[in-house]
Amino acid sequence: MKTIAILAHPNSIASDVLTLLDYFEFSNALWRFLQPESQQQLFHAYVVSPDAKPLQLHHGLQLAVQPHDWSQADAAVFTPGYAYDAKGLQQLVEQSSCYYPKLPALLEQGAILAASCTGTYALAGSGLLDHRQATSSWFFKDVFQSMFPQVHLQLNKVLVMDQQLLTAGATTSHHNLCLALTEKLAGEQFARQMAKLMLTDPNRSSQLPYMDADLLPANPALDPLMKQARRYLLANLAEPFSLQQLADQLHLTKRTLLRRFKAELKDTPLNYLQRLRIEQAKRLLETSRMPIEQVVLQVGYEDVSSFRKLFLQYTELTPSQYRQKFLLEPNWSCCPQNLD
Repeated sequence: MKTIAILAHPNSIASDVLTLLDYFEFSNALWRFLQPESQQQLFHAYVVSPDAKPLQLHHGLQLAVQPHDWSQADAAVFTPGYAYDAKGLQQLVEQSSCYYPKLPALLEQGAILAASCTGTYALAGSGLLDHRQATSSWFFKDVFQSMFPQVHLQLNKVLVMDQQLLTAGATTSHHNLCLALTEKLAGEQFARQMAKLMLTDPNRSSQLPYMDADLLPANPALDPLMKQARRYLLANLAEPFSLQQLADQLHLTKRTLLRRFKAELKDTPLNYLQRLRIEQAKRLLETSRMPIEQVVLQVGYEDVSSFRKLFLQYTELTPSQYRQKFLLEPNWSCCPQNLD
């Protein structure tokens, strides 16, 4: 039997804790169905709290904590917590720091350490992700990179496994994290059977299609000149780009403009404009049935093939695939009527 310790704290998101418990209980049910002669459970998942006392979570939910020595677990999972800014994310690290002393020994005996969404901050706070590849919630990417500059962040990935360290991206990626743990602890075939049972896409590999620049937290410290540059680029999105014209608009030399862009926005003006154009194209693909050729023209490109390659680079989907996935149908219904 494989044991999974769920490393929780009072600020843990209840649905993430319960998903882990439920998922591995469902795994046991499937295992009993497939192996009726087996007398042993496949998994035992249990909740750990910082003080070994029952956890009082948000909304008044109380969870019992089982008295297990989690230092012998086959996997330990840091749970995401409610945090919406740098201060809250730093507090998640502090709330989980009591677990850090046991982690090196767990790795030494071959256990997997895992985390998803904001739980990745707790795992990164241990220092074990330094100089390793990992992923996290794309929404807080700037905060993560500021707090943990030694971690090689792969935000395009839903899952990243670097030796025994498993990280997953935003929110519902914890379902993919459960599948990955199942594959490592019980084998690929059983994991695929669980994916079918849980209606989870085992091939969901990228966060890029879900990234939305409009949802990223604004940087209050952004240079006013760069805000002006952004407004100008948005207003002239479909116009041919001229570095000299942008520099003149901001009363800067081209050299100074490039330096300020690199310092403030970590990019060149042309690359930044391309990102703005891709975001506008995504909006048009989501909200209209405008032909893709027309979408391409509206965001400042003429060659559909070149734009398609650029769009694929930024989203890992073609424009047609993106529209199929995210088009907002005007008469959409979650429960369509049966007209037969």
